[in-house]
Amino acid sequence: LGWITSPVPLLINTLPYGRRDSCIACKYCVGFACPTDAKNGSHNTMIPRALATGHCKLVTAAMADRIETDEEGKVNGVSYFVQEGGLAQERGKAEAHTARAKIVIVSAGAIESARLLLNSHSTHHPNGLGNEYDQVGRNLQGHLYPRAYGLMREKVFNGIGPGVTLATTQFNHGNLGVIGGGMLADDFIKPPIDFWYDSLPPDLPRWGLANKRFMRDNYTRVLHVRGPVQDVPSPEGRVTIDRAVRDRWGIPVARLSGSTHPATVVAAEFMRSRGEEWLRASGCERVWSWRPGLVLSGGQHQAGTCRMGHDPKTSVTDKWGRVHNHDNFFVVDGSLHVTNGGFNPVLTIMALAFRSAAHIVRAYFQCATG
Repeated sequence: LGWITSPVPLLINTLPYGRRDSCIACKYCVGFACPTDAKNGSHNTMIPRALATGHCKLVTAAMADRIETDEEGKVNGVSYFVQEGGLAQERGKAEAHTARAKIVIVSAGAIESARLLLNSHSTHHPNGLGNEYDQVGRNLQGHLYPRAYGLMREKVFNGIGPGVTLATTQFNHGNLGVIGGGMLADDFIKPPIDFWYDSLPPDLPRWGLANKRFMRDNYTRVLHVRGPVQDVPSPEGRVTIDRAVRDRWGIPVARLSGSTHPATVVAAEFMRSRGEEWLRASGCERVWSWRPGLVLSGGQHQAGTCRMGHDPKTSVTDKWGRVHNHDNFFVVDGSLHVTNGGFNPVLTIMALAFRSAAHIVRAYFQCATG
């Protein structure tokens, strides 16, 4: 086909690094804790480094209630609950606390960050913080995943994790008649129950001898190709607050509304066809897939509810994540994304976080970032 392919960045140690071991390629990678701590996350990278400085206090079993403001409407702290016995204990005593701060940074993810800002209403901010123009919570995005499957003559599944090894970005942009695009990659390892749930040919019975025979004979012979497509933003895909429903701390819950933009479905159908084309060219003796359709906004890789921009009438923060009309209040997570792109957003979230952190240090603490 002449498509350009490349390995997939996974944030997994291939060699010992940062006092953590390398990946042992076990088949329990996806959805389980890493036995060697090779998978990177904030729990084993940024948080331990911050704690090691002696200038960081980590409060666990805590739930933020609202962003506090003073009598002039300036952000000056966060109120939160600490659950006695941990968050898993629903009946334990929850104590209320307030942390005062010169700078407040929210990084709770697109849904919970929007929820926190909307719940932080006051006399000066009756519609919530940063929501003067009704932008907080809007343009909720996720990722629609077109996928295709192909049956090979030989065994192609060896149980070595994490599974995904090869991707193409041939169709990320510039597709005729399609807004955006995305990547395609071989899929992560699927346990038999997941394979049975969403990977079988559409004409195969979901139970009975024929199903068992196919599972037994072909589980290791099926190639999976999938990838996220760029979700076209819509103001009607949004997070709002349901004041009639409250969580265990008495905080109004988030309500999600809106669905995938029709243009996103067109892009997903285009990528589904490319996935089938790739599998046929790979020698699969049979190929199948499902046509994508409309789904709820923000289904996976939520983003976009506090979008960055220059105009407060169409965005929530500036290019640094600083909430418009506030000089000491930042949002730094996937909710900043103007669009979510056709890739998993974690590296973009990290890049923006480091960028915003460097700006905050320069602007507020007047020291070199190095």
